[in-house]
Amino acid sequence: MDDLINNIEIVVSRYNENLDWINEFPFNQFKYTVYNKGDNDNFEKTNVVNIIKLKNVGMCDHTNLYHIIKNYNSLSNITVFLPGSVHLKHKKEKAVIILKSIIQSNYKNAYFVGCYLNSIKKEFQYFQLDTYKGACEENNIKNKETSLFKCKIRPYEKWYEYFFGETPGHWVTLSGVFSIDKRDIIKYPIERYQNLIETLNIHSNPEAAHYMERSWGVIFYPLNNTIKIQLKNYT
Repeated sequence: MDDLINNIEIVVSRYNENLDWINEFPFNQFKYTVYNKGDNDNFEKTNVVNIIKLKNVGMCDHTNLYHIIKNYNSLSNITVFLPGSVHLKHKKEKAVIILKSIIQSNYKNAYFVGCYLNSIKKEFQYFQLDTYKGACEENNIKNKETSLFKCKIRPYEKWYEYFFGETPGHWVTLSGVFSIDKRDIIKYPIERYQNLIETLNIHSNPEAAHYMERSWGVIFYPLNNTIKIQLKNYT
């Protein structure tokens, strides 16, 4: 069983969350790598096997890309990406589906839980944000900034076309909660992820993170080796 679990890495992007949810089922069945972007280490460390300090830029989307780039040649068979705020109801429900599904597959399959759209690009074509306040009060205590660092390329449709061209995108999930099979990551060269992270590593609150959040399904398109689970909505 340990060999099967070792094929899976759960990556947590943490700012000021306590991570107590790690002790609950099914979270307590896994081991964790925590990227700590906060100014303290006051968080639950049960089953945390690796803690990496990162500068607080780019939100969880930057963390995800950073992990892929730094571990490109040694990625686990399955990587699960979670924000530290996964205790929030809408995030936790999705994470529980993913982890329970992994357990039921005998730790062999990755799952992308979200919605199938005719076109991600058209669904969010006019999307852009000037301000944003997160739902996690633990983080808002530490960072009260609401103004976003605007993308040079906006709105979303133009940003999408710049990075993905005519690549179709259908599967979307929000909140940075998803898992992915290694084969769906390394089918693209590392430069793909290096180009994307450049839009996130310059500010703690970039608009580009919200574009990236909507784009994981197209970043790894097509999801040939990751099993898709359809929800009623993508939030």
